[in-house]
Amino acid sequence: MPGLYLASILFSLAGVALLARRFLPGVVGRRLVRPIVAVLVVFLAFDVVGAARGWFASSPDWVVVQAPPGIPLEEPLLLVFLALFSVVVREAAAVLVGEATSGDASGGGGDA
Repeated sequence: MPGLYLASILFSLAGVALLARRFLPGVVGRRLVRPIVAVLVVFLAFDVVGAARGWFASSPDWVVVQAPPGIPLEEPLLLVFLALFSVVVREAAAVLVGEATSGDASGGGGDA
């Protein structure tokens, strides 16, 4: 069923972006440009080489359109999603560790 994979990626991308905007203000914005561009350049270059040499293949049953040498339209969107998800997880972990550290520092109630 072409389009289901694309719809799943777009749905996931939108969901992570909305959650990040809601719970991690300032993460979704201009600071995401560098990691997304870096991921796209490196991994798409690897995908182009791999597809041209026959290492990778995509099922036409799942992808909407394939660009020569066989890179599906969904691939760059998946890479954008993975970059966004990685940044969001890293920022969420930093917030949680920061809260745990600040909570432990002010923790009071210790034996003196």
